[in-house]
Amino acid sequence: MLSRSMWALVAVVAGLAGLPVMAQAQEVSISFKIRGFSADQKQMLVEIDDENAAGPVLRVYDIEPQVAPAKKSQPIPFTKADGPKAVREARKKLKFADPGLEDMIYPLDPKDETKSLSFFGLMAAKDRFVLAATDKQRLGKVKDIPIKSDPETKTLAKANLRGVFWTADRKLMVAVVNQKIETGSFTSDKDEFHVIKFKPADIQWVDNSPEPAPAPK
Repeated sequence: MLSRSMWALVAVVAGLAGLPVMAQAQEVSISFKIRGFSADQKQMLVEIDDENAAGPVLRVYDIEPQVAPAKKSQPIPFTKADGPKAVREARKKLKFADPGLEDMIYPLDPKDETKSLSFFGLMAAKDRFVLAATDKQRLGKVKDIPIKSDPETKTLAKANLRGVFWTADRKLMVAVVNQKIETGSFTSDKDEFHVIKFKPADIQWVDNSPEPAPAPK
């Protein structure tokens, strides 16, 4: 991949030669989806789609002590058409019995569908993104997520919640957050993981009760 200085040189040479120059070059575009978990919930199977690579791959990531590709794991390439089969075979080989599930809803009462949590993301400030939840009556914070910036131009990313994945027992949440930085010449469009051992009691609910009336003088 060409560095920014090399792209600048290309632009100069192309300009001198009277050649058209691409207005924008895609620097990074990577998306993630979770396709399974180990029985001890210390590893997860991740589908990686990198536009700069030959095609999608599956790879095992460690969850503990920190989220990172497992040292002994190797990327497993597959085609989009064979995706479901490749995922099943990988889970079987790895003995990842938990296929996981993708769901933006968390049921609080299995017998009552109206009692649930819904998750969403919002920009709380220019440099802070919040993974939030609502129970249809209150708003609450699950986690603060720092906003990335371009090291050269200091351009801040725009973040959005791409998806929420769970272990089958709903004890482990993996929020996939996309952060996109556009500087004019380059674009970085990359997903990232945020793993949370989720408990509804840990949500920081916003107090939306009315302000008390001032005491009479």
